[in-house]
Amino acid sequence: MHYGPYKKSLALVAIAVSGTFFALSAQAVDFNQCVAMALKQNPQMMAAKAEQAEAKGAVSQARGHLLPKLNASFSASQSNNALTVFGMKLSQRQATFNDFGASQFNPSNPNSLNVAPAGLNLPGSYHNYGTKLQLEIPIWNGGEIWGRLSQAHAMLEAAQSGNVMARQKLTFAVLQAYDSVIAAESAIQVAHKAQKAAESYVKTSKLLLDKGVLVKSDWLAAEVNLEKAQLAVQTAENDHANALENLSILIGWPEEKTLSVGKPVQPALPDHSLLDLQRQAMTENAGIVALRHKLKAAQDGIQVARAAYLPHVNAMANQEWNGTSLGNAAPSYTVGGEVTWNVLDFSRGGGMDRAQAEREQAMAALQEAQDKLRLQVAEVWRGAREAALRVKMRRLAVQQMEESQRLVRLRYENGVETITGLLHGQAELDQSRAELVSADYAEAVQRAALLLAIGKLNPQEIVDVAPVSVVEGAS
Repeated sequence: MHYGPYKKSLALVAIAVSGTFFALSAQAVDFNQCVAMALKQNPQMMAAKAEQAEAKGAVSQARGHLLPKLNASFSASQSNNALTVFGMKLSQRQATFNDFGASQFNPSNPNSLNVAPAGLNLPGSYHNYGTKLQLEIPIWNGGEIWGRLSQAHAMLEAAQSGNVMARQKLTFAVLQAYDSVIAAESAIQVAHKAQKAAESYVKTSKLLLDKGVLVKSDWLAAEVNLEKAQLAVQTAENDHANALENLSILIGWPEEKTLSVGKPVQPALPDHSLLDLQRQAMTENAGIVALRHKLKAAQDGIQVARAAYLPHVNAMANQEWNGTSLGNAAPSYTVGGEVTWNVLDFSRGGGMDRAQAEREQAMAALQEAQDKLRLQVAEVWRGAREAALRVKMRRLAVQQMEESQRLVRLRYENGVETITGLLHGQAELDQSRAELVSADYAEAVQRAALLLAIGKLNPQEIVDVAPVSVVEGAS
């Protein structure tokens, strides 16, 4: 005995008695909401923001080297080293003639000059508390500091351009995932339409079989066709579930919530010539802009390396307090300037060679990226134009196949067409509808790829469009 339907009825009754019906409703999000959610949690965006923050820190660090440095220190020491003790006393302004052994010197005895003064050579333990403020002022360091600051600014601008590129790439990925859900939903409609037609063919074939117009094999062929249509529905639903899963992960959608998408979207198609778009890409593509800033940073690296060949000028000033106790300290100060010039150093030549090599690498990387981008713009520009023509052609093909299949079905119902011709025509109609769905998705992706290449892919360039109709007309 089968208790499945009976148990299901009992469950519905129990829910109804309790007065509560549970319905899981999917929450629809539009394209802009998907992009906003993806930007907040996507790992690539998090990495791009971290790189930008790191570059800002490097600029602050480089700028800090232009400013004076003030160091404060406190020391406490004790020693019986003769030189150290005498220095402590001098810094405390506590040195006396007796520290030189004056009490042991006898002017009337010439041999007194050979006597080693015990107070100077054996001073015993002595201590000092010292407080010091030292100001270091960089004046000119061969352009090294300014070179590093310029280099840091260039890397910051490169990181900012990288952040823009990451945003645009993520927008492109969201568009692909979002429109793939739309395409999957259209594919489900196509599959259900084909299933409905297959069910109708089975019913018609059974009636014709009962009337003796068809043979049993024709009816069985219609049954097999229905099984294929049901399998196509299941496949389309699986594809839709996979597309939703992909979009959910991309935007960080909570697992406990059901996701559905809003209206279909279509990027705008730039109305410019290919040459103008290629020129625009060279100036506005964020990836190319980032590489230009990296080239600028590499050129600044040469300036930094060249600074090793030039003199460095710095100034300093310090104020000290030294005493035998914290409240009894003698003040003193020192001011001065210093010029240093590393006249002979064979290692600095290697630094210059490395900086020049890094610039050459940056130039090569920029040139390679520009060449690839120029080709990419040409390919996606042609692809977008071709995709638009393909959508137009597929839409006309669907209309023609719908009308053709309507006539074939009428002939079949009147016994002048075989089941083979009917099923073949339906298969072609289903294929045309599926190709229209794929063509519409391909056009959106090609347009988005073109906007990405020229540096213009942002939500403002992507607008809502009417859903693609692939199931209207005859079966």
